[in-house]
Amino acid sequence: MTDTTAPVIIAIDRRVTLKWLMGALAVGQLAACGDGAKGLSWPELEAISATGIGKDPNLTDPVVPWPLTLTAAQLETTAELADLILPGEGAIPAPSKVGVPAFINEWVSAPYPDQHSDRVLIVNGLAWLDEESKVRNGVPFIRAEASAQKAILDDIAFKDKVKAGLEKPAEFFGRMRSLTLGAFYTTREGWADIGYMGNTPGTGDYAGPTPEAAAHIKGVIEGMGLKYTPA
Repeated sequence: MTDTTAPVIIAIDRRVTLKWLMGALAVGQLAACGDGAKGLSWPELEAISATGIGKDPNLTDPVVPWPLTLTAAQLETTAELADLILPGEGAIPAPSKVGVPAFINEWVSAPYPDQHSDRVLIVNGLAWLDEESKVRNGVPFIRAEASAQKAILDDIAFKDKVKAGLEKPAEFFGRMRSLTLGAFYTTREGWADIGYMGNTPGTGDYAGPTPEAAAHIKGVIEGMGLKYTPA
């Protein structure tokens, strides 16, 4: 008996995902995350031939200059994996419900060297997940039961427990984890999960730092051999 319930992927306008991507590129977010598996390789993919966004992109009305990479089936697998990496809990939605798969698709489609490397890693990694699930369970990854999916991930998810020969799948999983977390925690839902309020105006007199923050500041200043003199 297999679980045929696939995650519902929320459709995101490409202008939204492109703004998301440009913001990540502008601050260097998600670049060079994860560990590389040296000396291993998966089949190379043809580079996307498209013009990039340039050094001064129009964030108000961005142009979509490149085709998307992932197929519908690959997006389903991406959504399933993202939701296993960071399950929804209570009022906090799963990554597939806030557009994370669409962001990952935009990320791996961008015509830049780092994104191309991720494209090779992720496209091949998604294919590996399906083939490994077919060998173990007789069905693609998304159709396997949750326990069977987690059993596959257990072999590649923990750096000190990766099974011999699965170094490249482990690199793929590490990159997917970085992209999933990095994308999710730049959404409003991700902010809510960690209690980040963003830039909010203060009203009335400034109350000053909390006692905990003041104690931390005092410790840092005195640790440098300086005298702490609160205002």
